[in-house]
Amino acid sequence: MLTFEHTETYDYPASGVFSRLIDLEERAAWIKGIIETRVTPEGPARVGTEYFESGKYSGFKSEKTVVVTELVQDQLLILETAPHEKQSFRESYRIEPISDASCRVHFAIEVGNVPKVAEFFMRQSMKKELPQTAAGLKAVLQD
Repeated sequence: MLTFEHTETYDYPASGVFSRLIDLEERAAWIKGIIETRVTPEGPARVGTEYFESGKYSGFKSEKTVVVTELVQDQLLILETAPHEKQSFRESYRIEPISDASCRVHFAIEVGNVPKVAEFFMRQSMKKELPQTAAGLKAVLQD
C-alpha cells in the first residue's frame, strides 16, 4: 500500500472548506487532470454517495469509482473503492479548525496493488500533485 500525505492551512472557516470538499461534481475545478465525473445521487456528498472519476494524471489515464464511507460535518470526508476492486484507493480529508476563520486540512491518499514498476513514478508524481491539489482548493475558495 502506498500512502501520500499533505497538510495545508487555509484562511477560511472549516465549514467553507468542507462545503467545497463535499461538492464532488466540482472537483475538476480544483483537482488537475479530471476529465469526467458522475455523482450518484446528485448533490452534496453523504455516506453512500458513489463518485466516478476519469482523468489523466502524469500521462496515465485513470478511472475509478469510489464511495463516501465516512463523513463528519466540517471535519472528515473519506472516499474508498469497494473491497472487491482490483486496485484499492482511499482518499481522506481531515479538517482541523484553528480559529473561526481558519483551518488545517490533512490530505491522505492510499493506493493498493500498484505494480512495482509504477511505484517510483507514482511517488514522484504525487509529491507534486498533492500540494497542487491543495493549492487548487485554496484557489476555488477565493472565488
